[in-house]
Amino acid sequence: MAWYETFFDGLYARVLPKSFGDEQSLEQARMVRRLLRVRKGQRVLDVPCGMGRLTIPLAQMGLEMTGADLTAAYLKRARRLARQAGVTIRTVHTDMRAIDFEGEFHGVFNWFGSFGYFPDADNLLFCQRVLRALRPGGRFLVEGLNKSWVLSHLRPRIGHAFGGVRIATRNRWHAPTSRMHSTWTFTRGREREVHQIRIRLFNGTEMRRLLRAAGFGDVRLYPRPPVGPFTRHSRRLIAVATRPGK
Repeated sequence: MAWYETFFDGLYARVLPKSFGDEQSLEQARMVRRLLRVRKGQRVLDVPCGMGRLTIPLAQMGLEMTGADLTAAYLKRARRLARQAGVTIRTVHTDMRAIDFEGEFHGVFNWFGSFGYFPDADNLLFCQRVLRALRPGGRFLVEGLNKSWVLSHLRPRIGHAFGGVRIATRNRWHAPTSRMHSTWTFTRGREREVHQIRIRLFNGTEMRRLLRAAGFGDVRLYPRPPVGPFTRHSRRLIAVATRPGK
């Protein structure tokens, strides 16, 4: 069983809602909207959407939002939070690689390190599925750590706590596959979970190459926040790729 099939169902479900405050989420949602260049009434797909942290504020901005995720409990919570916020969102329970839309969306985004979960061929497949889901001229936004920054700032051990859960992380870089191999240990009272994580990281050149191989045309790279040029020293990478056509 792949790590991402069990990781999100456990104690991480307590961590995720505490990771960002409402103001941070709203700021990030505004950033997504601006970079996708979407307008009120247009359709946007958040994949994976988690508990709707960005899906919901974007819906409040007047966008027609769809959220897709593999974790059914997260989608259930996203729908409940959307109702409480006075908006309607559509949710789809699916693996990212299996999204099945054709020319429906003006924008698609994959936010906060939710990219690179799969073997290289499947990462490419996901991008191709996104391309198919977009209208001609639509944009795809990917946000995550910049591999070049990680290689010069790698921290073998990290510890922190959110939502009453202590998290101890051990990291090791696996150069042959450009993947971060991490062991995440969650502790809450007597509860303890250990997860082995494998995530493919990309530098700007590699991300541009992948998106173009999937069929995207123009690919623009930004740091986060998107102020000034993206460089190898940028901690986080934002790529915005456009489906060819009008």
